Amino acid sequence: MVDVVVTPNATTANPVMPFEPYLKTMKVIVIGSGPVAMRFATEFLQRSPQAELILFGNEPYQPYNRVQLSALLAGDIQYDDILTNLPDKQSHPGFKLSICAIRSIKTASKTVIDAQGSTHNYDTLVIATGSRPHVPNIEGVQQTGVYTFRNLKDAEALYTRVNRTRHVAVVGGGLLGLEAARALLRHNTQVTLVQQSEWLMNRQLNHKAANILQQKVEALGIRVITRSGIRKIHGDGRVSGASTRDGDFIDCDTILLCAGIKANLEIARNAHITVGHGIVVNDHMQTSEPNVYAIGECCEHRGLTYGLVNPGFEQAAIAADIIAGGHSSYVGSLEISRLKVVGEDVCSMGKVSDLPQRPLQKHLSYSNKKRGVYRHLVIYKGRLIGALGLGEWHEQRRTQEAYQNGRRIWLWQQLYFLLFGKLWAFSDSQNLASWPRSTTVCQCNNITHGTLIDAVAAGCNSVSTLQQTTGAGTVCGSCKPLLGDLCGQTGKNQKETAWLPTLVGSLMAMAVFGALLFLPPLVVADSVLQQDTLEKIWNNKNWKQVTGFSLLSMSLLGLLMSLKKRLGLSKFGNYAWWRALHVFLGLMCAGVLILHTGLHFGANLNRLLMIDFLAIIFLGSLAGAVVSLSHTLGSHAAKRLREFWTWSHIFFTWPLPILLGTHIFTVYYF
Repeated sequence: MVDVVVTPNATTANPVMPFEPYLKTMKVIVIGSGPVAMRFATEFLQRSPQAELILFGNEPYQPYNRVQLSALLAGDIQYDDILTNLPDKQSHPGFKLSICAIRSIKTASKTVIDAQGSTHNYDTLVIATGSRPHVPNIEGVQQTGVYTFRNLKDAEALYTRVNRTRHVAVVGGGLLGLEAARALLRHNTQVTLVQQSEWLMNRQLNHKAANILQQKVEALGIRVITRSGIRKIHGDGRVSGASTRDGDFIDCDTILLCAGIKANLEIARNAHITVGHGIVVNDHMQTSEPNVYAIGECCEHRGLTYGLVNPGFEQAAIAADIIAGGHSSYVGSLEISRLKVVGEDVCSMGKVSDLPQRPLQKHLSYSNKKRGVYRHLVIYKGRLIGALGLGEWHEQRRTQEAYQNGRRIWLWQQLYFLLFGKLWAFSDSQNLASWPRSTTVCQCNNITHGTLIDAVAAGCNSVSTLQQTTGAGTVCGSCKPLLGDLCGQTGKNQKETAWLPTLVGSLMAMAVFGALLFLPPLVVADSVLQQDTLEKIWNNKNWKQVTGFSLLSMSLLGLLMSLKKRLGLSKFGNYAWWRALHVFLGLMCAGVLILHTGLHFGANLNRLLMIDFLAIIFLGSLAGAVVSLSHTLGSHAAKRLREFWTWSHIFFTWPLPILLGTHIFTVYYF
């Protein structure tokens, strides 16, 4: 997997109507056998199981997952682990894989000619030739010891080489370069990484995140050189070193080029199909020839080419639907990357660096050096337009859903993010049951939460069956833990721990709120001898101080208790019981408030303080009731109600210390 490549605008192909196929007898030829080609074959045969479909691949291997080549090079996985399952011959008798390259396309006769000179007819042709490594124009680049890392053949050559190399210089600080450097380090080889740009992964990360990542890379033992490039490769037919543009000399015997990709578009150009930076396609993935389609890294849509696997999968699904008679339309892919880079979780979506300065645009950052965490959000006009995270981030998939759907990020969420690095305070972001159906769980295969829920309801009760049925977790595997969690869910909300005491306390607090709001204020007796017990408390200066400072202490304690979950203090008991205790503490505050005020609202600041107390009690009792009764509600309704009432409670609670402090100051000062 390589960086997203953004190209200048180019003229797209003229719009043409989708090709009307003969579903049972049509013959589809696919040039290419990579992940995108295999995804197209799977998607198309699901729609047209009896169609004749032939994949022509130019590699002497069964189709495999290129994303995991670095893991294979590092020895983390075996060859069998990267192989892609072929369509079942019984279900799809017309499927065929041919290990033979296609040399030319004859659009007039609707034929292709393979490397052996044989001619093959087609009704529809799909070009999925992918891309090849970009080889920079460096002096000495043709010498022995210079490698690229793009396919299985490259991985095998590198694996053989590293057993006898002492120092490798990796050119390119993108994802591929970083992963290759880590893999080579496993073979006790000295590794130097050279990045021409100012920082590592400059397309996905901002400067600060890249600096943190560089520190982690260097901690592994990899030397990193940025803001420079290789000027010359030394050697007499065999690599003996390299010079950088700033004058440094790297004493290495192997050079690995990971400096980007170039689309394989020559076969289309030779067939007089319109090309730009890639093979130009319209919104139906059609080229300038109506019976010829292009998908994946080789194609250019609306002036853009993509170097990530997920856009290719989206394009494959669109093309399969169109060719099978559907009416889908491709409008482009969002720039989203969820990656494992040198053992660190990295996610990036949208634009996060080199953005123009404009009004109503905010950049919010959170970092925790102890946990090795850095997170950054870009918000424009109140909506999320970009985000990146380095290190563990449980909310990354929910953040992705917010980015994809342009969710509004409220001011209190922004404040919460700055303080704690989270946008959602009360939902467990790893709990799939609380996620919207549209949330993408498996980004590589674009599998949503709704698809997985339906599969579980249909009988998938294990990770393996979910993978086989939906395809989730079959590319990079990062979502497998979530699939495991989902297999154990029934789709119903479980009762919260301590839900009953929380409910009882909430209902009692609601009753006290009613008393505070609707009962008339207590009156002052005509004589001291006629005073009742309550008046001796609320109308006595000494007792006023006792009840006032008791109320202050309990309020501050309640505020501190609410920080337990936010600060991750899980070792101090179950949060649900703390929540129940918090409810009863609020109930006690309401009782002391009656003793302190005698149900009098007062005026000016006192009235404002009383109104704030009433709002806190009312909203807190509602939030507690919703939480305790969430098992009786649907998952989406429960989630929305919990968040709304809890955040409303918080909104009125945190001004309380300021109001109390001002009240105490005015009472004792004046």
